[in-house]
Amino acid sequence: MAMEAGLRRLSLREARVARLVAEGLSDEQVAERLGIAVNDVGAELAGVFRKLGLRSRTELALLAPDGSAAQEE
Repeated sequence: MAMEAGLRRLSLREARVARLVAEGLSDEQVAERLGIAVNDVGAELAGVFRKLGLRSRTELALLAPDGSAAQEE
């Protein structure tokens, strides 16, 4: 499935950002939690959207309603 292939292509940081955004955290909250800049969160999120073919945070949250959009390995 294309979505599953996209999930496997996420970097570890993209996966972490995706998981936190799917849980409903803001960019600022994600940045604070991961110790990165807010601009970096936006860049990582753009990569997640591109790789998964998504257009919004809502679509990401719907991908994993339990907050597990991206699982860390």
